[in-house]
Amino acid sequence: MADEPRGLARARQRRLREHFRLIDDGVAPVVAAYREHIQCARGCSSCCSQSFSITEVEAEALVEGLERLDEAERAGILARARDHREGDACPVLTATGACQLYEDRPRICRKYGIPLWNPERPERVDTCALNFREVADLDPQLIVEPQAAWATDWIDLRRSLGLGPAQRKSIAVWLAEAADPRRRLSGPPESGPISTARVDCERAGRARDRDERADETLK
Repeated sequence: MADEPRGLARARQRRLREHFRLIDDGVAPVVAAYREHIQCARGCSSCCSQSFSITEVEAEALVEGLERLDEAERAGILARARDHREGDACPVLTATGACQLYEDRPRICRKYGIPLWNPERPERVDTCALNFREVADLDPQLIVEPQAAWATDWIDLRRSLGLGPAQRKSIAVWLAEAADPRRRLSGPPESGPISTARVDCERAGRARDRDERADETLK
């Protein structure tokens, strides 16, 4: 997130927003088809107490959204980011569990809650323990095909923008660095019908589904 021409940064953000729309368009039919089996709603934020790692281009979207907030909201988020510790809630959350940068949220936040497909275990998917409690089988066209398309588009995005291997850090670390560029902390690297497996948020949140592992192909 170093200084660079504004035009290049805008091009990256335009392309990232296209990718976000692709994910949102793939998630929406799953939610519509299984609405009664999904508990996700404003204020449901148990999954947001994990230290998800995100890429540099996603962090730029958060910083862009941060700049649109009023001064008090922005100061509160940055203070929480600087003080963040493992197990704390995401610094972008309010006290009531609402996301203050919802429109700018990263990829994992956009798809979390629906079943996440892992090509290393193609016969099953992982989902939040609160969701899909009474669903044994899922429509693979709704689950697998869109997520494969997300992975392909993510690879294309990074290659077309010349981004190379992804830099991954937690949301809190990226925001703390944006507030104070002298901080350059190293975040941890992220490394037919389908039966569902209910898992706790920690395990599902760390599931390495296809688009996250796709970064490895760029190295």
